[in-house]
Amino acid sequence: MLGGKSKNELDAFIVGLGLTFLLFGAVWAVFNFVFQDLNQRVFLIICGKWPGGLIQFFTFLAFFWAMMLLGSKSRKLEWERKALALNLLPEDKHKVMLPNQINDLRLTLSKKDDWKDSVLVKILNMACTKFRANKSVQETMEIVRIQSDISMNYLDISFSIIRYLAWSIPSIGFIGTVFGISGALGQMDAAAAGDLSGVTSLLGTAFDTTLVALFLSIILMFRIHRIQQVEEIFIIQVQDYIMQNFINRIYVPKSERLS
Repeated sequence: MLGGKSKNELDAFIVGLGLTFLLFGAVWAVFNFVFQDLNQRVFLIICGKWPGGLIQFFTFLAFFWAMMLLGSKSRKLEWERKALALNLLPEDKHKVMLPNQINDLRLTLSKKDDWKDSVLVKILNMACTKFRANKSVQETMEIVRIQSDISMNYLDISFSIIRYLAWSIPSIGFIGTVFGISGALGQMDAAAAGDLSGVTSLLGTAFDTTLVALFLSIILMFRIHRIQQVEEIFIIQVQDYIMQNFINRIYVPKSERLS
């Protein structure tokens, strides 16, 4: 699992790096070949000026990397949703589940190799195993709650690298601001002599990097909160589905109840 997670992060980084080069190449081509009369100020805001442009480059790289990871999480969530359509549990409100039917369910789950890593199948597997051990509905319900909490914690941990990238974007922008302001201070002698071009150029770099970083942060944070909200709702839906169609339907005949 850890290896798969690392590979996913590496793949997202490679795609993000490619998108960053593509963006910078496209913007450079547009402003140098297609629309040469466009305001070059827009080009400098997006791509910067060497070497200050490296700040914008790394800002966009962190942004695209995080967005690719979020896209991967969205696709994983869509796959998880499909597990709810497998009709693993009876939804007819008049049906009950006997111990032998729960054993059959456990056998059915063991054959769902393509879905063994889904949240629904994992929780159901644990619930069936627990029920078979002591035929306690109360303890089975508790294991469902515990496994749901564990799944929620895993989802929260999966955002760690994405949160770091979201934090790094404005930090990179502020580094560009410090770089620009410190460089502008170094040009004060030239400014005192009447040459303000160096000062204005470096101050432009200082504020452009922060502007780009804050703008991208707003977009990224909205996306993060949205996906996190949807994932948490999904876990609640899975827990409710199991409670309604599994826990609440269990019936243990007196002859099979453990004393």
